Amino acid sequence: MAPYWSFAQFNYPSYDALLNRINQLKGKKNVAVESVGKSFGGENIPVIKIEQDKKAKPTLLVVAGIDGKHPAGVVGSLEVVDRLTSLAPDSLNRLLSGRSVWIIPLVNPDAYKRNSKTGHWLSGNARVVDNDRDGRVDEDPAKDLNGDGVIAQMRVKRAGGTYRVHPTFKDILVQADRSKGEKGEYLLLTEGIDADFDGKYGEDGEGGVNIDKNFTFDYPAFVSESGEYAASEPETRALVDFIFANPQIWGIVHFGLTNNLSEPEKYNPAKARERIISSWSESDAEVSKYVSTLYKEAVKGLGEAPRMEHKPGNFVNTAYYHLGKFSFATPLWWPVAQDSSKKVKPEDVFYHWVSKNNVAGAILPWTKVQHPNFPNQEVEVGGVVEIFKNNPPVQFLSEPAKLHANFVSKLIDAMPQLVYEQPVVTPLGGDVYRVELTVTNVGKTASYPEIADKIKFIPKFKTVCELQKNQQFLNGKRLQLYSSLGAGQSLSFSWLIKGKVPYPSLPVALAQVKLKWM
Repeated sequence: MAPYWSFAQFNYPSYDALLNRINQLKGKKNVAVESVGKSFGGENIPVIKIEQDKKAKPTLLVVAGIDGKHPAGVVGSLEVVDRLTSLAPDSLNRLLSGRSVWIIPLVNPDAYKRNSKTGHWLSGNARVVDNDRDGRVDEDPAKDLNGDGVIAQMRVKRAGGTYRVHPTFKDILVQADRSKGEKGEYLLLTEGIDADFDGKYGEDGEGGVNIDKNFTFDYPAFVSESGEYAASEPETRALVDFIFANPQIWGIVHFGLTNNLSEPEKYNPAKARERIISSWSESDAEVSKYVSTLYKEAVKGLGEAPRMEHKPGNFVNTAYYHLGKFSFATPLWWPVAQDSSKKVKPEDVFYHWVSKNNVAGAILPWTKVQHPNFPNQEVEVGGVVEIFKNNPPVQFLSEPAKLHANFVSKLIDAMPQLVYEQPVVTPLGGDVYRVELTVTNVGKTASYPEIADKIKFIPKFKTVCELQKNQQFLNGKRLQLYSSLGAGQSLSFSWLIKGKVPYPSLPVALAQVKLKWM
């Protein structure tokens, strides 16, 4: 699929172009565009709902754009929307039969709005924060010293430096390995100046709160960009509130800077028994293993994805441990070494990918600059432009978006599906009837995660038996609640009802099985 927009050499869309693309979806069949809330800067946080009707049904939520340093997730999620809505009508109807898929492509619109104008891709929202906690705000931003419009790396030649030139790529610095007798000759810093003379460069500029550090599970208090307290940001609360308000959401896929799909979540008995649970339950880990299999099969054309650990305060862990949802994450795109003639070290894959694909702007030649903090010293700017490590030029997202749309489709197919046939009614004489009903999960995954039963606000299922006039229960409850049903599991219900109704008319009207807050 060809890209829709262009933005400088990095060629990501402007914020206005992004909004126009989202707004063009309005009025499209089976598609609705709504808002889950507003950002700190007052921007709408859009949600795109792909469904046949408004009736609550098991829903897959795809989320992107939480960390402002990952515009690839934003653009990729919208291309997934296009691919899903471009399916043939019969294929789309089959996919949406009894299910929905919702996409929130831009949780942190403030970051995208700012970053796409400046070309300096920062994580946080529009809140002004004192990242280095020195009582001043935004006093020490990264600075474009050579005027090329890009924040890259800065190297200072110094005896006893810890970095040396890469043996293959002359514009790359790597850490010198003293155990191998390697000698360092450079300090490696972010391009900028030390405006507040604290020995750090570009550590307190624009960037606000990183929403992916602001969620409630394992919240990193007093850490740069994490916010004043857990869920301090309107974007964080809007996303959490939206999930709480829609208990039909079965699971979540996050296009972001973490990955638990290439390597599934593991069950750790000790951590699962702690007061603060920090391991997926055994049954939930089995679901993770199955979904990981679906994922690796769907995206195998992209090569092996890198391991990306969950960081404190991130959305993926909060979605599972605190919101009780199956929670999966993928970076959508990653560089792959395409030279099969030799084994490439993992740390060198990105450099080989840039070289093989001639990606302009990802690795810059070193140019000398005069630096006020290093008078009479050799200082150069260039090297790696960090944003490219997880975000390729837009044209490289077409194939990943196609394969991830395929994964999303497979995951929707695997979601739980509760079915029940007409109740069996047996007359027992004297206007007494036994009514029996069996509910079965014919899907390939559990109806909701086991962890949800440990959370106060959980979506249990209910079966309601509504009586007609002049009928009464002799045995059984009108409303019965039950927990998660695993794939292929069934649950039977029985009532004894007394009432004068001519047989074979049913003496009971049975309500639908549906989700309900507890």
